[in-house]
Amino acid sequence: MTSPLSPAVPLRETQLLAIKKVLESQPRRMVEVPGRRQAGVLIMLFERDGEPWVVLTERTHLVSLHKGEISFPGGARDPEDEDLWATAVRETVEELGVDPSTLQQLGALDDYPTFSSGYIVSPFIAAVEPPERWHTSEAEIAQVIEIPLRRLLDVGRMEVWERDGIRFPMHIFDVDEHRIWGVTAFILRRFLDIVGPAIHPAD
Repeated sequence: MTSPLSPAVPLRETQLLAIKKVLESQPRRMVEVPGRRQAGVLIMLFERDGEPWVVLTERTHLVSLHKGEISFPGGARDPEDEDLWATAVRETVEELGVDPSTLQQLGALDDYPTFSSGYIVSPFIAAVEPPERWHTSEAEIAQVIEIPLRRLLDVGRMEVWERDGIRFPMHIFDVDEHRIWGVTAFILRRFLDIVGPAIHPAD
């Protein structure tokens, strides 16, 4: 029988400062490609049992793209969005019912183009004051997945895939019954490479 999880709490100030500092030290690569839509996603972090955890989602089979895949909350930019941070927040509120006042932007990562859906994804890192429960969109989100960052550091690997005769590297994270791959895994790998040493110094 699985033990109940400990309560989720906001990140400590020392963790917030460490994450912001290391992100500020990394120059961000921004990508603009004519004809491609922009999207914003949130890498949301909180603390449980003294460890930072990250929030991911499993998409339903009702959505138009990436059915059933694991992703960060977020989505396509709307014309009324002030910027891509606003996009990521708006979409996260729609998908998970997050109170936007509980989100604190800590930084951003490189833009990532997607090849199957033709988007350019801008990932933003945010501390969240976790709610007692997520109020998910039934049409978009099958389940919310909370994972300790330390576990992701342990399970990540790379494979060489092939499509249409072209070989390319693919990052993969297998956690319990979940497989994280595609652009989400590339973003996650970059995030862990940058932020991992700051929040989990070598033991």
